[in-house]
Amino acid sequence: MRKLNFFTISYISIPTFLFLILWLNAFYSIVSVLSLIIVLVLSNKYLEKKDIIDNENGKLKGILASSFLFALVLCLFSEFGIIGYESYDYTAHNLKFNMLATQDLPLYDKDRDIYMCYYLGNYLVPSFLGKYTSVGMVKIYFFLWSYIGIGLAFTWLQIRLINLSHLKRILLCFALLIGAYVCVILPLIHIVFPQLSYIKSSLIEINEQFILTQIPIFTRSLSESPQHSVPAILGICYFLATFTRGSYFFSLAYFLLASLFLAPFTAIGLVGFLVFACVKNLFNLGKYFLVRSIIFLIFLLLAYGPVMLFLTSSEATDMESNRAIWSSGTPYWSLYYLFYILSSYGIWFLFFGKKLIEFDRTAIAISSIILIIMSMFQMGHYNDLNMRAGVIPQMVLAIGVTYVIIINWSYLFKEYLFTIGVFFWFLNSLSPLKFYYDRLFVLEGTESTIEDPGLEKFGKSYYDFMEKAYPLNPEEAVKQYSLKKGSIFEMYLLKKR
Repeated sequence: MRKLNFFTISYISIPTFLFLILWLNAFYSIVSVLSLIIVLVLSNKYLEKKDIIDNENGKLKGILASSFLFALVLCLFSEFGIIGYESYDYTAHNLKFNMLATQDLPLYDKDRDIYMCYYLGNYLVPSFLGKYTSVGMVKIYFFLWSYIGIGLAFTWLQIRLINLSHLKRILLCFALLIGAYVCVILPLIHIVFPQLSYIKSSLIEINEQFILTQIPIFTRSLSESPQHSVPAILGICYFLATFTRGSYFFSLAYFLLASLFLAPFTAIGLVGFLVFACVKNLFNLGKYFLVRSIIFLIFLLLAYGPVMLFLTSSEATDMESNRAIWSSGTPYWSLYYLFYILSSYGIWFLFFGKKLIEFDRTAIAISSIILIIMSMFQMGHYNDLNMRAGVIPQMVLAIGVTYVIIINWSYLFKEYLFTIGVFFWFLNSLSPLKFYYDRLFVLEGTESTIEDPGLEKFGKSYYDFMEKAYPLNPEEAVKQYSLKKGSIFEMYLLKKR
């Protein structure tokens, strides 16, 4: 499994490698790239034999084959696959792909005197390949890039579930299409009690200031926002398979920092698992682990320090919509918060009780803590933090729910709450069924293409497009993509144009 581990962390770090070369001035680029190579090698070299996952009875070939076959089907029926319809988000995606493939890097808007600052990692590899081949090929490159990520994710998930039969592992992967996303409660309340203005179909909006919502992982999230979802899905599956194994800590730390440039909220969602791994190693290995960690951390910060400075130099860090839930302007925020937690996540504990932790007691506990804390804070007008970082704990809970149902199927019609829980789970399958039905048979046409993203409809630049896309908060939309003038990154590290 050492080769698989090396391939996984290499895959996630390629965008950062390109960033360090294309965005930084020569001195910092050389230092950071050399450090990146050092930590990449060390993270895999530090793996100890006792922690390396055995290829039990040669199961890896079967796991790889079934994982990548299922990933292929899933990706083909996502909006970056063969489906003709593309959601509105793809206008933004295609614009980014086009800019990265046709313009000089780093991206700079001369009219507004703005350098773009955004987590562009998941766009960068396909665009870079398209720049030197053909812009028309970018979509194919992006499909392959996403497909590899999702295939690796299911591979690591099956490795985590290696003690199950192959059939049960495959069934669990398919069952994740339903997962633990609750699609029926909020819409039902909205229909029955339309006077409850804080419920907007599938979300809770507190005083028009704070939004709480889930997003279905393998349908809407993966299909419309693969730049967030692919790193998140791969990240949590990889962490679940390795975070309790001592010497994987260095690979996990490397993965988490590497995911920053692809999806910063993914990194936030994974922090709890890395903290657990760190504390466990400190107790078990003490000074030996601490000394090795300090050496590794020095090179890790040299490699990824520029990425952290780049992302924290965004104008988005000063947006008014970034707030805590108790700053939403209502004294009843705690009631809304509890209602969201219980209706979106707690309901599964009601149905399945202690069985829900059969999959992984530690992972469920860490995910619950992440949810409880993260749901109290908002970043962005639509609370991207809760939607995107929430994929991590939601994925863990989804695996827990599907694991319980598959392992305890014999309890159906024998245990009252378990039976209701299974039927409630099937009821929530309406969400993915409707999603795929609409995209295959109802929705038609595309918003744009990568070769011709249709920018002329929205203005002269990407920033004009963002202002028109977010008419209620155009200034914040622009800030999300703008590098702050006078920041450390802009003054010292940026390769100026």
